[in-house]
Amino acid sequence: MAYLANRKSFPENVTSYDVLKTVALLIMIIDHMGHYFFPENEWLRLIGRMCVPMWFFLIGYAQSRDLSTVLWVGGGILVVMSFIVGLPVFPLNILFTIICVRLLLDVFIQRMLQSRFDGFMGALSLVVLLLPTMYLVEYGTLGIVLAFLGYIARHKESLGFDKQTVMKWLILISLFFGGSQILISGIVWTQFQMILLFGGSSAIMVSLYLWFESKTFSFKNSVLSFFGRYTLEVYVIHLVIFKLIAVSIGMPNFEWFRFVLFL
Repeated sequence: MAYLANRKSFPENVTSYDVLKTVALLIMIIDHMGHYFFPENEWLRLIGRMCVPMWFFLIGYAQSRDLSTVLWVGGGILVVMSFIVGLPVFPLNILFTIICVRLLLDVFIQRMLQSRFDGFMGALSLVVLLLPTMYLVEYGTLGIVLAFLGYIARHKESLGFDKQTVMKWLILISLFFGGSQILISGIVWTQFQMILLFGGSSAIMVSLYLWFESKTFSFKNSVLSFFGRYTLEVYVIHLVIFKLIAVSIGMPNFEWFRFVLFL
């Protein structure tokens, strides 16, 4: 417990980050329950898709691009676990996607904002590279696209974007996310589910852009504080447990110590 107490210094009261991370974490666990134990239930996966914009939005919104030890160690543990339970090593788990986004985001955005041509070419490269990068890390270039929304939300005043420009970016980002989940997620959606996916994810992204801000509330809540501030640890631990349970009960595509390199 000393590790949890001393690794970081946190405000005593709940922050907006705690609330959003806790909500995203709960939705993500629902998604993983569907992925590992109820693969035939697309509704669990549909609900789970809604947390993806939240995670990457927070990366873009954050002022820090910290690459903590926990991030590297957690990502490494999950790679080893993939080998233990017979899952593909690639694409690397989302913790490595987060590392890539934190390393590349600022440089990429600065280049894109130099001119309209640079912006067009940058957006085009993200689309073209989506599929090949998804074989390397989870979500591929989609991570940069969603993090860009958080970046412009944080820096909207200094960027000087008018409402029309912001609306264009919101539409493009929503289409990119929804389209990628429908076309190349490997999930077969019904028409109604597609509408919910586009509508729900778009509403979440617009809401995050309009109303999310970094602030501390005037109350304390141990549950929100814990899950909001130890998200990485909870993410790694619950995935290790889910993977071990799945291979132990003989879920499809799981097998002890089977080496698979690519999906």
